[in-house]
Parts: sequence; C-alpha cells; structure tokens
Amino acid sequence: MKLKPRYRLFYFVILVTLASCTKRVEMDLQAAGASKLVVWGEITNEAEQHEIRLGKSAPYFANKPVEPVPGAVVTVADGDQKVTLKEDSIRTGVYLTPPDYSGKVGHQYHLAISHVDINEDGKMESYHAETVMKPSAPIKWTKVVYNPLWRGWEVMVSSESIVKDRHYYLFKVYKNGVLYTDSLSKYWTTDERFLNANEINGTTVQFFTKDKGEFVYKGDTITIEMDGITREYNDFINGILDEISEKVPMFSGPSANVKGNISNGALGFFAVMDVERSSVVYNGEGEKQPK
Repeated sequence: MKLKPRYRLFYFVILVTLASCTKRVEMDLQAAGASKLVVWGEITNEAEQHEIRLGKSAPYFANKPVEPVPGAVVTVADGDQKVTLKEDSIRTGVYLTPPDYSGKVGHQYHLAISHVDINEDGKMESYHAETVMKPSAPIKWTKVVYNPLWRGWEVMVSSESIVKDRHYYLFKVYKNGVLYTDSLSKYWTTDERFLNANEINGTTVQFFTKDKGEFVYKGDTITIEMDGITREYNDFINGILDEISEKVPMFSGPSANVKGNISNGALGFFAVMDVERSSVVYNGEGEKQPK
C-alpha cells in the first residue's frame, strides 16, 4: 500500500523520535548534592495547636526516613502578633504553636526559620515564607450517594461562594471523625472552572470505591472540610500530584522537585487557610447494604 505524503511524514517523525531515544545516559541518582531544608505546615482559622515540620532532603535512593531538623527557631507573625513555636518534646523536628492559636482571614502571614545548618558548613542559615489567608465559603449541604456503575460512594458538596476574585478550595474528608485524606496524595482542589454562577453545586469531592476496600456503611458520618487557599498552594498540590502520578516514558518530562513558597532554595510549603465544615450521616441511599 502506498502511503500518502502526510502519513510518510508522520512515520518519519516517529522513527526519528525513536532513534533519538537510543542514546545511553548515565545518571548518578545517589549523588543528590547538599541537603535542602524541607518545610511543611498548615495553619487554619480554628483555635488549636498547629504544627510546622522541618526535615532534610536526601538522595533519591537513600531509602531512609526523612531526617528531622531539631533546635531551630521558628516564628509566625501576622501583623498583629508574633508567636515563637516550641519544638515537640517527643517528635523531633515538629514545632508547635500555642494551643489556642488561630489565623485570621485577610491577614498576611510570615514564617521565619533560623539557627539551622542544613548543609553542615558551620554557618547558620535563615529561611522565610509569606502567604495570605483566603476566605472559604459556607457549605449549604453535603450528600453521600452510592453509584452502582462505579461500585463506590460519591461524596458531594454544595456551597455558594462569597468572594469576588478567583476562588481556590482544598477539600478534606473525614469518616466517623477520622481524617481520610491524610496525605497530599489524597488532596483534591478546585477553582472557578468548576463553579457555576459563583456556586459549587453538587460537585463530587471524594469517591470511596469497593475495589480498593473503601466502604461506607449506613450510619457512617462523613464530614467535608472546605478550605480557602491561595493559587500558589493550589499549584503546589497539583504539582505534587502530577509528580507522583504514573509517567508515560516518551511524553512525560523528567521528575523534579515542586516549587514551594520557602526562600533560600528550601522545599515544601507553608500554607494558611480558612476552614468550613459540614457533616452528613449516610442513610444508605442508592444501594443495598454491602455484606
């Protein structure tokens, strides 16, 4: 069969692409260079003891737990007050706010970290991050429905937006009081692309699937947490999710550390957020009870 010109061009491009992939590249993944500070912390508008975690990066194949960073001086300031966090007496590298500390919507927050020597050159280093607490929105209702086509339970939420600028929300889910979305890999965010007339109306924000052994039984209490976040935090979360997702060898870019908001080359993110919550008791809608 004789190929048309456009098909000949297509096959030529494919052959050139495949040929260019045959070169051997040696990469030393053990040598990761100097360690970097890794920061993780979320502060909300709720009065409680919040945590800032400090650790050190390690080579890709180090195969060891993250090394915590003790003895740092960590402060958080919002223009009205400045608090110095205390290191947890049991968990090294975990720094705690006062027990009743709460953030305020619209305030600019400054995180400062000092008295650390991450690269072990004998010189103390300082790091900082700045962010603002964005408002969330009132949740009108939360609903749990079994979907037989997907063999799982959809958790839906409806909320009317009260902010006029671009919205970004992070959703967290609790089952019977236990946080289900307990890691970044389970986070789900959205912006106004999912909004209709400034309203989130019956959007599915979580799915429990039988195939993964995730069951919701009649009488279970499901709680939705809807957090107002910045665009930078939204981009950071989605960047992490992209990096840990399955890669397509020919078309995916190389893996890389996701840019956060910590200065001086550090990794991670310092986030502040306004929290709204709503709970519903599952009534068995859409299914017969699983055995």
